Amino acid sequence: MKPTPEDWTDQARAVLDVSAQNLDAATLSRLNRARQQALAAATPVRPVLRWTRRLAIATSLLLAVTIWWPDSGPAPTAPNGPPLSPEDAELLADGALEMTDDPEFYAWLDADADHNG
Repeated sequence: MKPTPEDWTDQARAVLDVSAQNLDAATLSRLNRARQQALAAATPVRPVLRWTRRLAIATSLLLAVTIWWPDSGPAPTAPNGPPLSPEDAELLADGALEMTDDPEFYAWLDADADHNG
């Protein structure tokens, strides 16, 4: 009868168990230290993964703040009318145009614009 792989592993395990029972304490201690070092070396330390997680969290927070930030509407733009002359700008700055506070003036100006075309 041909031995199976399971038989071979069972025999090898039995031989190794008997030889391990006959080892002295110093050898067992060295084997244990070597095993612990091998396990520590086999455990990968992933600092890149740690930074990737932090970067993903920071990006998510930035996106959330950008989406939920209150919108103040469109930026104010200059009127589309003709630019003020320097003399008109001076009059407005000095407050010399009292007629700008008069709504009848604007009604007259609008009616005049309708007549002139």
